[in-house]
Amino acid sequence: MILGVEVSTRGLSFDEVASKFSSRLKQALIERLTDIAWAKAVSGAPRRTGYLASRIVKNVGEGRASIEALAEYAIYVEKGTRPHLIFPVRASVLVFEVAGEMVFTRLVRHPGTRPNPFMQRALDETRGKVEETFAGLWRELIG
Repeated sequence: MILGVEVSTRGLSFDEVASKFSSRLKQALIERLTDIAWAKAVSGAPRRTGYLASRIVKNVGEGRASIEALAEYAIYVEKGTRPHLIFPVRASVLVFEVAGEMVFTRLVRHPGTRPNPFMQRALDETRGKVEETFAGLWRELIG
């Protein structure tokens, strides 16, 4: 399952104002907000291996954009997991190391994981930058 968010100007209080300007301004706003959200998602992703952060991508189109975390396990990091049992799939036992000792077992009782909503945090922080970003673009436009 792919975890993602969409970036657009729909529903923003200045959407009516933005629609009266060129589509170039609106597109620039979407692209800037997407860049901000992407950077915040990448910097907020857990860094144990760096794989999750490396699999966060931007998709920019005309009038819309999205950010997606393509790592297979991204949704489990974002939402967390309940306690669950882990059984071997391709073998008769699970094998892993604990404190330097090899462990062989047919079952692991995983305690679950707390949510780490790195994508939601990126979205929330980016929402807080909308007016500032629009103002910056406006200043650039009028010189």
